[in-house]
Amino acid sequence: MSLQTLRVLETFLENPAEQLAGAEVHQRCGIASGTLYPILLRLESAGWFVSQWESIDPASAGRPRRRLYRLTSTGLRRASEVFASFNRGVLA
Repeated sequence: MSLQTLRVLETFLENPAEQLAGAEVHQRCGIASGTLYPILLRLESAGWFVSQWESIDPASAGRPRRRLYRLTSTGLRRASEVFASFNRGVLA
């Protein structure tokens, strides 16, 4: 698992129930969009995330709709396990 993937997961673990747009993830962890979106897509394909388009009218909002990502229960469990394994490795 790459450092960038770990940074994305860490961003979502700060508030696991929160839905984040890619731009918000970018702002929080500073990963370039060319790296970030493939990570989000890969984690979604693996079942760690689900995504959906936000339900706004782009004309009324004055901006395009955003795709919102959220950890699944599987993603939360697996991400927590990944970080716990690092902690066990440091303490061992």
